[in-house]
Amino acid sequence: MHLTTEDRLWMGISLFWSFGCVNALFAVMTHGGTLVLQHHFEAGEALSLIEKERCSVFYGTPNMALELSRHPDKENRDLSALRTGAAIGTPEQMQMVVDLGAQEICNVYGLTEAYGNSAVTDSRAPVEYRLNASGEPLEGVEMKVLDLETGKPLPPGNLGEIALRGRLMPGYLDDPSTTKASMTMDGFLLTGDLGVLDEKGWIQFQGRKKELIKSGGINISPAEIEAVLCQHNAVESAYVVGLPDTTLDQSVGAVLVLSDSSVVTETELRNFCRKCLAKYKIPHCYVFVSDDDLPLTSTGKLKRNRLIELFDSKFAG
Repeated sequence: MHLTTEDRLWMGISLFWSFGCVNALFAVMTHGGTLVLQHHFEAGEALSLIEKERCSVFYGTPNMALELSRHPDKENRDLSALRTGAAIGTPEQMQMVVDLGAQEICNVYGLTEAYGNSAVTDSRAPVEYRLNASGEPLEGVEMKVLDLETGKPLPPGNLGEIALRGRLMPGYLDDPSTTKASMTMDGFLLTGDLGVLDEKGWIQFQGRKKELIKSGGINISPAEIEAVLCQHNAVESAYVVGLPDTTLDQSVGAVLVLSDSSVVTETELRNFCRKCLAKYKIPHCYVFVSDDDLPLTSTGKLKRNRLIELFDSKFAG
């Protein structure tokens, strides 16, 4: 992030979450910068703080960025001090942070078992790289992508499970069996995350392994379908989930938040998806909701295991 003593962090994320207390807090403190604390995230107050305190560092979730972008005070606030920071999300979500003013935002990949960050983009790398991938492994970290069936390393460009070695936890507390099950014979942590290593050695996070949809014996990554749906002009955000299916085991369902005043039919969306996706990846069922309907954790993360509940009323009908 190329931080200096002049940088000022807007801290609106929870300090009980490692993204706040391990990542953001120490990134700024170790460079002698300033912390601007917001007791509880509220978009209007956040915009006011960023303007008043001339905050240059943004740490936030995609949901926070969306609320800031939509707030009626946004156009009246001077956010020109924003420069860098860290965020995690789809290319569209990362672009939203850039549009807020954080032109040098860093895309990061990490997990608590690996001390927060395992890969981070340089803030001055081309923006098209930073929108799509989380950079190369940090010093002291080894990373590879493993085949979901065989566990063998995959060449660049292939989707598999991300495995890490180097800067890792010693193990899960008082749980040696879980620790053993999470490690390979050569000492790599099986993260449970899906990803692709590109030709530059940058990791592209593609969701959680447990979120894979198994339809007709085929593994389907929700992230690929979500990326296609988000390219439609009417779609602001998309969340894909597996639905119970007596024939296929699971079918593909999509939860969509549409852009303001936009209207689109299921038929239009299916035709749009056919241009980019194989037939078995095209969602069978669609539910249209508002942002307020999405199930979120206290840190603003999406509760993907609760998405299926949004289809209940449609099934009942």
